[in-house]
Amino acid sequence: MRWDEVVAEARKEGQLNWFNWYFQDRFRQQVKAFELEYGVKVTIPDGSLQANINKLLAEKNRTQGDIDVLSIGADQLDSFDVTKLFWGPLQNRLPDSEKLRFKMAGVDSHGYAVAFWGNQSVIAYNSARLNEADVPRTLDQFERFIQKNPGELAFNVENGGSGPAFIEAITRKLVPDVNYRQGDASPDVLRRLAPAWAWFNKYKGDYVITASNADSITRLNAGEFEISPSWEDFVLGLQHQGEISRDIKFYIPDFGMPGGGNVVAIPANAKHKAAALVFIYWLTRSDTQAHFHQVFGSAPQSKDMNNNISHPSTGLDRAKSLVWAKKPLGDEIRKQFVDNVLMK
Repeated sequence: MRWDEVVAEARKEGQLNWFNWYFQDRFRQQVKAFELEYGVKVTIPDGSLQANINKLLAEKNRTQGDIDVLSIGADQLDSFDVTKLFWGPLQNRLPDSEKLRFKMAGVDSHGYAVAFWGNQSVIAYNSARLNEADVPRTLDQFERFIQKNPGELAFNVENGGSGPAFIEAITRKLVPDVNYRQGDASPDVLRRLAPAWAWFNKYKGDYVITASNADSITRLNAGEFEISPSWEDFVLGLQHQGEISRDIKFYIPDFGMPGGGNVVAIPANAKHKAAALVFIYWLTRSDTQAHFHQVFGSAPQSKDMNNNISHPSTGLDRAKSLVWAKKPLGDEIRKQFVDNVLMK
């Protein structure tokens, strides 16, 4: 089918359901541009990422499911047989697909899911309380900072990935001889992570555990502490909305922080496949990606754009970005922190 025929079929279908778990209210405003251009109504239901995944799996044997487009973290694709669960490959169906990214965070979607959102975990700091020259960048500097400024570093363990990103970054710095991209979580590998837990236990009384990503940035913004792991897009998005101060700045430390992003895919039993395909084309188009970067702070994923593009307020050195540890090891790092640090 020619692309103009796909667009005509999408207009005939007239609607699609995009199951996207974050920034739902803001995306409902953003997709109005797509609706105006193509005459296709986009519905974004409320729901968490896990609820959306559960729905996808619960409906997979139905003739038609409710999900037309699904957003998911790229690192989670390894959990599924994408060739059975999703329709495609999209790589063969989208115009200019050579400009798109079908591999992200070290995971190959085999053409069934395409990157539309890049994010980077960072160390955020309140510049009203801490000068840029004084932020810790090396592991030694972090140790000195924690010792001299007890209670001024805070991070979450649950309800968001920024704290776990920091835990993983410290672990990888202290235990460099593990192949984190292999994902092996055997007892032997987990035992080798002990130096990381010793480090966190050493400073346990001097850092704060927060409830979530949102809790961390809210309290950092209020001046309760000086530094906290966060997300580039999260901080810039909140600043764009005027919800946090421009005093909140961020950087990637010298030992690196994990970065990745999100992809979109079309379930194999989607009801509105043509509309979904046209929507993904619009979502990944260079002009849309540039707009999302401006509005949300996300890293553009179109290859014909400079993927090192940074918001004027960031100046991030993306060469320090790490690919997340592969599952199950990636999940185990957080669990082992809970067992060996929090529960001690």
